[in-house]
Amino acid sequence: MPSPVAEFFDSLAPFWDVRADDDLDRVAKLFEKLGLQKGDRVLDLACGTGVVTELIHRFSCSPVHGLDISKEMVARAQAKYAQSGYASFEQGDFMSWNGGRYDYVVVYNAFPHFVNVAAFRDALVKHLNPGGRFAIVHSLGRKRLAQHHHGLSANISRNIGAPEEEAVAFQDCFDIFLAEEGEDFYLLAGRLRPKE
Repeated sequence: MPSPVAEFFDSLAPFWDVRADDDLDRVAKLFEKLGLQKGDRVLDLACGTGVVTELIHRFSCSPVHGLDISKEMVARAQAKYAQSGYASFEQGDFMSWNGGRYDYVVVYNAFPHFVNVAAFRDALVKHLNPGGRFAIVHSLGRKRLAQHHHGLSANISRNIGAPEEEAVAFQDCFDIFLAEEGEDFYLLAGRLRPKE
C-alpha cells in the first residue's frame, strides 16, 4: 500500500509540469554553488517528473539516476526522458532503498517531505561514496515554503529551520560547506566525512 506521501504526489503528478514555475536559469545559478563536477555519479532524489534532471546532467556530463516515492511522478519522468540517453528513473522509498552509491545526492524542492531527518541522514551515509556530497536546494525561501505546505498533515511535510539549524542533524557525519538562504532560495550542502 502506498505511503501518504506517495499517494499525495501520485495525485499531483498529472498537473505537476503544468504547475511548475521553476525558472531553470535562476535554479542553475543555485546549482553553480554546489560544486557538481564532470564525472560525478548523481542521484536526483525526490526527482518528481525530472524537473532538474537535465540541469544536473549539464553540470555532471554523466548519467543521472532519479528516485522518487511516487510511481506516477516516475512514470512521467521516464516518458519525458525516454530519448535522453543519460537519465534513468526508479520508484522507491529512499529510507529503505537498496540502490547503489553515488558521488552526489541532490534533493530539489523536496526536503520538507523528509520528516525524519535522522533517517534521511543515515540513508545519505548509506548511499554516498567516501567523500560524497549531498545538497538540499529550494527555489523558494522558508516563508514561501511554509505557505506552500500550509495545511498538509505532519506525516507529509514539516516546516524546515534555517540552513544552519538543519545542518546540526548532519554534522556528526558531514562537513557542511554550504548553508545559505534568501527570500527566494535555500541551500544546505555537506561532504561525507571519512570514517576514523
